[in-house]
Amino acid sequence: MDAKLAAIIVHDIKNSLGVLEGELRALAADSADERAGHAHLTCLTLQEKLIGFLTLYKASSQGLTAQIEALSPQDFLRGLLRHLTINQSGLDVVINENDMPLVAFFDENLVGLALEAALQNATRFARSRIELACRKDGNGIVFSVRDDGPGIGTQEAKPSTGLGMDLCKAIAGAHHKGDKKGEALLANHPDGGAQFELHLP
Repeated sequence: MDAKLAAIIVHDIKNSLGVLEGELRALAADSADERAGHAHLTCLTLQEKLIGFLTLYKASSQGLTAQIEALSPQDFLRGLLRHLTINQSGLDVVINENDMPLVAFFDENLVGLALEAALQNATRFARSRIELACRKDGNGIVFSVRDDGPGIGTQEAKPSTGLGMDLCKAIAGAHHKGDKKGEALLANHPDGGAQFELHLP
């Protein structure tokens, strides 16, 4: 299939999902049936995955350009949790504010997409807790998402699409300063669980 035609079809699906999301949001607000709320959350998750796919497609075909701004990592992470659409049922999602810089330079929308993908992955494995953080690293910063699950290498009952890490790597690479480029890493934490890190120069 022609790449431009595929992009048009995907954008059309994205617009249709937007209409469906609005209808499901209204239905969930007016209904006491929990299934309406679950359907709305499922639709929101599909929207996020499609936006992630479109971002990855753009990165592979045109390259991503980060719109760097001076932002408060604390405010950014708090806002991310407020608007989080993944199902957090039974999980304690917290922000570790230790060593967090007052100001950092990054693209809010792109980093938000990367951390949402990391959070969705963490919710599949976390037993009870997910921790978000941001720390200084030389002249750059590191955002991290850590879960208290069994760690990398665990077999999933419902495997993911695998787009998440590719998306995060593309977003990390869009952040560069001189010859330094960002990195996205996933490893087991020494104290247990898995930890995703987004290194930005």
